[in-house]
Amino acid sequence: MKFLSTTLIALLTMLFTVFCNHSFAQNIDTNRMERDINIMENVLKELFKTTWEAKGSDVHIRAGSFPFLENNDIEGIYLPGFGVIFTIPGGPPAFVASSNATGDTFSFNFQYSNDEKGEAITEESVTNKIVEFLRDYGPAIGQLANDDKVMVIYRANRPNFNFDMVRLTQKEEDTKKQMLPSISVVAQARDLKAYRSGNLNDTDFRSRLDIRSVDASEQQEKDLKVLGSILKTSFENSDESIFHIRGSVDYLKLDNFGALFSFDVRFSDWSPFDFSALGRSLEALREGLAKTRIRIQEQGLKGAIDSIKIDSIKIETDLTEMHEKRNEVRKQREEQKEKIIEAYNQFLTDLKTTIADYGRTLNSVDPGQQVLFSVSLNSRIDEVPNHLTLHISKSVLENSSRDEIIDRIKVYEN
Repeated sequence: MKFLSTTLIALLTMLFTVFCNHSFAQNIDTNRMERDINIMENVLKELFKTTWEAKGSDVHIRAGSFPFLENNDIEGIYLPGFGVIFTIPGGPPAFVASSNATGDTFSFNFQYSNDEKGEAITEESVTNKIVEFLRDYGPAIGQLANDDKVMVIYRANRPNFNFDMVRLTQKEEDTKKQMLPSISVVAQARDLKAYRSGNLNDTDFRSRLDIRSVDASEQQEKDLKVLGSILKTSFENSDESIFHIRGSVDYLKLDNFGALFSFDVRFSDWSPFDFSALGRSLEALREGLAKTRIRIQEQGLKGAIDSIKIDSIKIETDLTEMHEKRNEVRKQREEQKEKIIEAYNQFLTDLKTTIADYGRTLNSVDPGQQVLFSVSLNSRIDEVPNHLTLHISKSVLENSSRDEIIDRIKVYEN
């Protein structure tokens, strides 16, 4: 009896622990988590402010990140069962410039103020800055279970992203000086908590981090490239009112995570509404009121009454026409919105289907790893998110039916 009682107590304790952990994972305060992630994104933006310069006898270019380029912001996302992932778009800003100067031709630095001096951006300095972020700010991300992770990815030298804006020399090695590997650092939530409580020093904390780097030449796994091409082909532009991929599909393989894909999509039938007729009606009304004001000034109020009576009929007609035009524009806007919402829902369905059909071809991704798709939409309407993330584990892709995969793809909209 004593053995049975002990066994029963142990079993109940185990079940209670599993239940508590499961309940905790299912009861994340999404508003609080979103707030924490937003704060961390802003911290990373401050830590990773950069300046890039190319100097030569005939050219002097200085540039930071270009705000009008897509996928240019630091992004964070919470994935239940994994933790939080932050992605930093690194590398020179959108173009590569070469010059024929000798000496310190290129300058790529972290920028801490308006001062031109800063720490050079190297693999070591990027890694140290990520470790600094995890050590000093990572513990502030609440609600993470001990087994959850906080991952920071520095995505440098993205495929097909850079292009030559200026080239005054044929020496490609000058350009390659700016090439950095992509770097990923993963911390366990339990280690973040231990460091915050003083149970880990700096050295021990760093030793527990999973730090990996991937050179540009190693990022070209054939299966990732093929899937990127499949995605591009599946969502090519057409005459139909659909969301299509704009530009290239970016991809990255990380040994401590799996595969990441990112791309931009646009609504193919997007066009500004025609406000010209409404504008003309407003202009005509404005001119009529101006003429009436001049008559009052020239003839006095009494002498202008007859003219005003005549003009009032025209003004009333103009107001009616303007009201009709406004209703027409409002109707066009609502029809366009409905069309965009319908196209978005179809795009999401088609994307999940494409992942289910071709995701299992990612042979370089291990069964225990993850596959993440990051999509920028910039929809311009509230009913459609600006950013979309789809998440699935490779084991589900390998061991589930097509319909099961579609059902188990996790979708995050923001």
